[in-house]
Amino acid sequence: MELKIIGTIERFISGDWGEEQYSEHTPCKVVCVRGADIVPIESNDFTHIPTRYISKHSFRTKCLQAGDIVVEKSGGSPTQSTGRVAYISQELIDAVGSVVCSNFCIAFRVKDKWNPLYIYYYLQCVYNNGVFFNFEGKTSGLKNLQLEAAYQAVPIEDIDKTEQDKVVAVLDGIHRKININRAINQNLATPDRSSRVAEVRRAA
Repeated sequence: MELKIIGTIERFISGDWGEEQYSEHTPCKVVCVRGADIVPIESNDFTHIPTRYISKHSFRTKCLQAGDIVVEKSGGSPTQSTGRVAYISQELIDAVGSVVCSNFCIAFRVKDKWNPLYIYYYLQCVYNNGVFFNFEGKTSGLKNLQLEAAYQAVPIEDIDKTEQDKVVAVLDGIHRKININRAINQNLATPDRSSRVAEVRRAA
């Protein structure tokens, strides 16, 4: 029997947008990953993920751990489908503390026999091939991913975890080099302080 993506998942974890401020009912401080945070997270930019406050029950049941994967299930655009994924890394958790996903997203945890980074990279490939355009509905102008149908339809080869680890080692190395080069380019593109002062003086 051909394995589908749904067969790699141990459990889904729903999102919670929470409240903007602390209250007796929402005392637990978290950062909340939205669809808008997916691209920055991929570049190790964690600075703009919003802080929210959630209930103790949500904190116990919805906080994410390293290796969890967040899926954007609502949003997208005419040229961008839903289904983008973000990987919850230990670096992210160390940087920001407790993490949940928004209620426009959903997260999942993979089964022990799967390397979560392998599933993350595989879903990125599926997304980049435009597969999820085929599994979208529309409600009040908002596109929604028919997640269960999509993950029950998308096949994945059932390979040994040692082979997954080898693939991840290669892809993770490439990804880290891309992020290093991106950071170098951003630094080169940012004028130093003296240049900014000179620009301000000229403008004055």
